Amino acid sequence: MDAYGKGAFALVAEADPWARELLEGVLKPRCSRVVAVESLEAALRTLALQPPDLALVAADLPGGAASLAAALRESGRRVPLIVTGAAGDIRRLLETVSLPGVRVAQRPIDPAALGEAVDEVLEAAGLKRRLEDAWELAHRLLDDMPQPAAIMQGARVLGINRAWLRFLGLASRQEFAARGLSLEQFLADPPPAEGLAAWACRLADDPLDREHTLRLTHPDRPGQPPHVFQVAVTRLPGPSRCLLTLADVTELELERRELLDLANLDPLTRALNRRKLAEVLADEAGRADRYGSPLSAVLLDIDHFKAINDTHGHDAGDAVLVELAARIRAQLRKVDRLARFGGEEFVVVAPGIDLARAAGLAERLRLAVAGEDFAVAGRVTASFGASQHMQGEAPEAMLSRADKALYRAKDGGRNRVEREAPPQTGA
Repeated sequence: MDAYGKGAFALVAEADPWARELLEGVLKPRCSRVVAVESLEAALRTLALQPPDLALVAADLPGGAASLAAALRESGRRVPLIVTGAAGDIRRLLETVSLPGVRVAQRPIDPAALGEAVDEVLEAAGLKRRLEDAWELAHRLLDDMPQPAAIMQGARVLGINRAWLRFLGLASRQEFAARGLSLEQFLADPPPAEGLAAWACRLADDPLDREHTLRLTHPDRPGQPPHVFQVAVTRLPGPSRCLLTLADVTELELERRELLDLANLDPLTRALNRRKLAEVLADEAGRADRYGSPLSAVLLDIDHFKAINDTHGHDAGDAVLVELAARIRAQLRKVDRLARFGGEEFVVVAPGIDLARAAGLAERLRLAVAGEDFAVAGRVTASFGASQHMQGEAPEAMLSRADKALYRAKDGGRNRVEREAPPQTGA
């Protein structure tokens, strides 16, 4: 017998004194407390005070064994039940009420056989109680963790702690469950195809031990930027079970992005700086060479920029650069990249388009610049030169041809678009 039986509470509901005494004799060596009653009313009063760990109920109990069995089943503890009595009484009871997992002890009762059945029930109840206690301990430990954490299994969230619930603006796990929520609803990015829980458990076996992050937001607070969390996963006993822990790295991520901006962006116009432009050109030229796809560049220079500075001041000149970059950026595709090449010179790197389409892009950009007055300087124009990458050449060669085309546009009267000169052919 499991040691848990020594701390168990058993209820006997039996009208026959002899049978009641026999049942008590079987139970007392195995349980710390045995309450024996002779009617339904007395059994229900006992049940109201404390649900037992085991109940032995006579099938012919006065007042209705079915009512007591139903009350035991609905007590919240799923009390293990052994039904005693004559074969006919037991059969009629089982036809009246559904009692899954019920055990029976027919009269005349064999004390040894009944003792074995009680031992098995108490052992199973002890195991169940230990599992419940372990699960309660796991929840408490989970709640004591300062960072958001959840226990996942397969496609399910088995437990989620208070720190995570607080971040989601929820009061309790019960509210999370009652509202039919899932953690996927709080992801700022599309959820993993296999579901968040399965994805998290798979990370525990990542052979590369890579760093993973999640961005979480709240559907009731769409205006707030998402928080960035670094993910840690610990494998737990059981199939596909893991502990997912999140560390808020939002501030670190913001600092990282600021450092990247300092390294890659022109601080005034927020266009790419010249160093980053060189990286982009090398990457795009390599991609164009590998796949045989076109790649073009548009180089532009603000006309008479020195006059703008001389007339309106250098602050106004800076404002023109910022507004021009914004106008250019509004005309570009997501794959296009804008970079500041020099003082008032800018470059657009345009993957996937040939020279003719690059010239059309340059014309749209020219109109975007010249079409409306600038806020601080009135009318501003720019000249443009377009060129296309040739297979296998260094990306700087494309820029050199665009620069020559730009100067032809300047020499031709400014506020113009010129294409690179066609290649020279022998006689």
